[in-house]
Amino acid sequence: MNNPLRTPEDYELFLYTITDKFPSVHRSTLTFIRKGASLARVAGELFFEHEIRVVVRERILYDRLPAVIDWYGYEVWKGYEKLYWYDFSATSQ
Repeated sequence: MNNPLRTPEDYELFLYTITDKFPSVHRSTLTFIRKGASLARVAGELFFEHEIRVVVRERILYDRLPAVIDWYGYEVWKGYEKLYWYDFSATSQ
């Protein structure tokens, strides 16, 4: 799979096998949620060593393929301390 966003099924497979592809990810709670034929959302967390975790939120549009992640937000935490965060909307550009 060269482009995980080629189809909804490809991205879903990529997300659910992320710990197999990236050994530094110790655990994942990412969930791919279809919201119709052309929209999906991803939400969950990636867990790493040293109490590092990344909170992930994405909105994916599949009205044309490959898909576009048109909004995302990420937060990086170490234990109970939020180190940084980023939100991005492709529509606000």
